Order: sequence, then structure tokens, then C-alpha cells
Amino acid sequence: MGWQEKQNHNPSRVVKHPFCPFDKFCIFLKGESPDALLEERTYLRKRVDDLEFAMDFSNFQIRKLQTQVKELEDEKTHLETELSDALQDPFTKYKKKDPAESTAKRGAPVGHEGHFRQKPDVIDNTIDVYLDRCPLCESKNISPCNHTTDHIQEDFEDGKLTATCFVHCYYWCPDCKNVVHGWGKNEIPNAFIGPDARAKASFLRHEIKSSYNDARRTLECFGKLTLTSGALVGFDNYITKAGQPLYEALKQSLPGTSFIHADETGWKRDWLWIFTNPFISFFHIDESRGSKVVIDHLGEFYNGILISDFYNAYRNKIGAFAKQKCCTHLLRDVKKPLDSGLKGNPDAENFLLALKKLLQDAIFLHDQYSILTAEEYRSGRKDTLKRFRKLYRHSPLSHHESDNIRKRLITFKNELFVFLKYPAIEPTNNRAEQGIRNSVLFRKLIFGNMTSQGKMNVALAMTIIRTSIQRAFNPIEILCSIATKGVTPELLERFGLSGPMPQAP
Repeated sequence: MGWQEKQNHNPSRVVKHPFCPFDKFCIFLKGESPDALLEERTYLRKRVDDLEFAMDFSNFQIRKLQTQVKELEDEKTHLETELSDALQDPFTKYKKKDPAESTAKRGAPVGHEGHFRQKPDVIDNTIDVYLDRCPLCESKNISPCNHTTDHIQEDFEDGKLTATCFVHCYYWCPDCKNVVHGWGKNEIPNAFIGPDARAKASFLRHEIKSSYNDARRTLECFGKLTLTSGALVGFDNYITKAGQPLYEALKQSLPGTSFIHADETGWKRDWLWIFTNPFISFFHIDESRGSKVVIDHLGEFYNGILISDFYNAYRNKIGAFAKQKCCTHLLRDVKKPLDSGLKGNPDAENFLLALKKLLQDAIFLHDQYSILTAEEYRSGRKDTLKRFRKLYRHSPLSHHESDNIRKRLITFKNELFVFLKYPAIEPTNNRAEQGIRNSVLFRKLIFGNMTSQGKMNVALAMTIIRTSIQRAFNPIEILCSIATKGVTPELLERFGLSGPMPQAP
């Protein structure tokens, strides 16, 4: 309500001034009523105060909204940065955090009570461990001491859980001036669990593809052996440390093989490699997928035949006596455009059908090698190569994908039919793909490894187990031997590995 409206609303209000003769009008105010002017001034003052308060409140609200807008803009910038980093993560090399940067306290909290394995209630066997010579200096001049210690170890014997007490007799050796004692058969020093249980736990995990918890439950259910999942991790670490020389010896034998299949697959942030033939399957986990891994295992020049897919890591930087590319991969690439349809491209369709028929005939000829005469096989091989030369010399194709296949034939023309010249090798890389399949299924269970120790545990266990199976050895017996005796010259000879014992790096 304005001032004039208020005047109309209260017309009867008149203030008289007895000392002023001009109480109704003033000659100095151009005939205006003094009371009306005073009332108008009062109203305007109040109105100004209200407007100033409203303006101050509006300014406060504006500053508050500006602060909120600034915070939202900062948050938007931060989220955009996080989104950009997340999108780049699959293409960014993983950098392991330095443990020294962590502020978390390692180990159990203060006052935490330790957990120890309880001794078995019943001791099934008692074995006295004697010595006839010093284990340190091989001297036979030793004399017994009046001192013995007991070591209780649980393990499987003939499928039954057995508790064995090893009684160690001590001796004095005057030659090296040491008090010594021996270790019993199948006894692991200072261990509560024996080698057979450790070997079966490793086999369950790496060959049967069980988690640590499932392997623990299996041993507990079938063998009545109570363990923790952390104990199984310790078993793997122990076998890896003891079996490292055998792993290195198998790696050193790879360049001497006559042929080898190679393949790789993802392993969390790393790559799992396999180098295999009918006598060995060597696994290696590396952060690289490049040629340097192949060079590290086979050398810059491999004196055998390298069988692989068309991946670039096996190409120019890797020298070999001969290379064979997987025909199955090529057939798959030929099948894709044929299935999608090549209407309007009869030249491309005829080319791909001819190539498909050529590869199938070549593989069939290889399979018939044992029943064909030398002359028949030689004639079939000559005809196959003649058809192949005609194909890769074909004029460029209008269909882009088909022409890329034609160009690939030119690039790998000396690496596609090596299996016809050397029938002992296979025309495909199926051996490597089948060998790595079990690892791929295992990866779906454990999602790969983060630590270098975990990667080595997996690679070593799978290498020893799979190679043992290929050589018709019992892998559990091999793992037991490694757990108790380590890698001995007899074990290396059993695997066909000669020369000096390789040392763990």
C-alpha cells in the first residue's frame, strides 16, 4: 500500500498545530499540508529501510549461490578428471605402490593372541633319526650326545592322515666342531604338515582349479586334515622356493627343442605365456606382451620351428630355423567374410573359397602322411604349393577385408605350409591353445595375481605339474620329492635335463 493509498485509507486523521496559523496548508510548502508531508516522509523512510534490508538479504543469497556454484564446478572438474583417468586405465601401465609409502601398521594389532596348531592326540608312528656321518663335513668321526628332540608332522600315508613323531638324535663332530642331527625320510624341517599334503594342495589348486578355501575344505573332508587358507599360501611359497632350480632348468632347455608352440593370454595386468611341445609346457607371467619375452625364452635365433598365431611379437624380431603359422586362425578369418555374405563381390568370394579348400586339402594331406608313399606325398605337396602361388599372386580384390587376407598370404608365404615339408610338426597352434586353456579357466577363478611371488607360484606349479603329466610322471610324487629333497641331480636327469644344477635367481 503506497503513501497516497494510506492517506485515502485514513482521511479523518488531522494533527493540529496551535502555534502555526497554517495548519491546513503552508505557503512555504506550495500549499501542501504539513501533516501530509511529514506522514509521507515517515512512510518513505520506512520503505527505504525495507528495501535496503531486502537488497542486503538478496546480496547474501547471491553470494551463497555463487559459493555453491563454485563448489559444484570444482566437483564437476574433479569427476571429469576421474572419468578421463578411468577411461585411460586399461591403456596405462600399472605402477605398483611402494610399500614404504603405506602408513598402515603391518602385522596383528597389539595384544592379539597368537594361534598355534594343536598337537595330534594320537601319534601313529615314531621314527628315530640316526646319523652315520656329519651332514656338514661328511666326516664319519662323530659321537652321539645324550640329547634328543621330537618333531611331530602330520601327513597322508596310503590316503590316511597319519601323525609321525621324528626323534632326532644329536651328535658331536670333532672335525667341524658342530653338534648336528639328521632329518627323517619325508620329513620337512620345522614343518607341521608333510610333503604329500602340500603336493596334493598344490595339485588341487593349479591343476584341478580350486580356490585356497576349496582346496582346504577338500583336504579336511576327505583326509580329515584341518588347515587354514593362509597355510596353503605358505605351502605354495615353500614349493616355489625349493623348485626354482627345476623351473630354471626347464627354461634353459627351451632353445634346444626341435619345435615349440607359443601363445599368450591376459593375466590381470600382465600376460601369461606358454611354450609347449609334447614333452614340456613352460608357463611364464610377464608384464610385457612383446618380442622380448620370446627372445628371453628362445633366444634371438631359435634353432627349431616356432609355431604360433599371426601376432606381431613372433615376426621380424624373432629369428628361427623355420616358422609355422596356425592354419586354423587363417581359416577362421576366411570364414568371417564368407558368413557375412559377399554379394556383388564374386571375385572375393571365389578367392576365399579357393583358399579355404587349399588349406583343408593341405591339412588332409598332412594327416595322410603315414599311409602315403613318399612319391604320392611329394606330388601332393608340390601341387599344394603350386595352387598357393597362384592364389597369393592374385590381382588385388575389390573387397577390402578379402584383399587384406590376400596381402597376409604374401607376407607369410614362407610360413604357412612348413608343416608339409616337416610332417613331424602340426599345421595348427592348437597344442598351445589347449595347453593354456586350463590356465584361462583358473584365471576366471582367481582373477590373476598382483604380487611377484603369487605370479611365480602359479607359473612354477603349472609348469612342473603339466610337464610331469606330459612325461607320464606322477605330479604329486614330483612335488613331494621337491618339498623334501629339493631339486636333485637325479630329478633333473629324470626330466632329461643334464649339465650343472641351475641356481635360483
